[in-house]
Amino acid sequence: MKGALLLVALLLFSCGAPQATPNSEGCPIDDEAACGIAVEAANALAAKDAGRLVELSRTDTITCSEVARDYFPGCAKAETLEGHGLSDAELTVEFVDEDAYEARVDSLLETIIEPVEILGIGTCGPDEPGRRTYHVAWTSGSNLGSFELTYVDDWRIALPYFDSLANWESQQGDPLRNAFCEAGRSPWRDPPATDPAST
Repeated sequence: MKGALLLVALLLFSCGAPQATPNSEGCPIDDEAACGIAVEAANALAAKDAGRLVELSRTDTITCSEVARDYFPGCAKAETLEGHGLSDAELTVEFVDEDAYEARVDSLLETIIEPVEILGIGTCGPDEPGRRTYHVAWTSGSNLGSFELTYVDDWRIALPYFDSLANWESQQGDPLRNAFCEAGRSPWRDPPATDPAST
C-alpha cells in the first residue's frame, strides 16, 4: 500500500502545472558554477538531448582495491575500471565506453514521460574541492533519477542514476524526499514574481 501511495503522489506531482524552465535564479545551492551545470543538465534532459548530456559528462577511473567491490560488479573481472558510470536504485555502478554511454542515455530519454520535474539538488560531502558532490534529482512518470555532479577542474555529470520509483522505495523510505542526499528537501525555487506595474 505504501508503494501505491507514493506512486499516486508522484503522478499527482507530475500532473500539476508545467514546471518553468530551470534557471540559475532558482538554484537551491550557493555554488554558481555547479548551478550552471545543473541548469544545463536539467534543460538537456527536458529537451531529450542525449548528445548534450554526454558533453556535460565526465569519465572516471576506479581502482578496485580502493572501493567497496560490492558496488562495482566490474571489479570481479578487473582491478581498474574506466569509462562512464551508470547506476540505479541498488547503487551498483556499471562502467561503459562513450559510445555505449550515449546509447544508454538515449535509451533512458526514450522512456521519459513529459513533463520532467526537477525535485531539487542534494548536497553530499564536506565543502572541499574534490570531496563535495551535488545530485540534480528529477522525476518522469513513475521513474526517479539523478545526475551526480563532481568537481575535477570544473563541474560535470559523473554518474547518472535512473530507476522506477518502486525500486527506489524498496531501497529507502520516502525516496522523493530522502534519495540523493535529500534532494527533495532542497527544491528548485520558483522564479520571483513579476511586478505588473513594472511591465
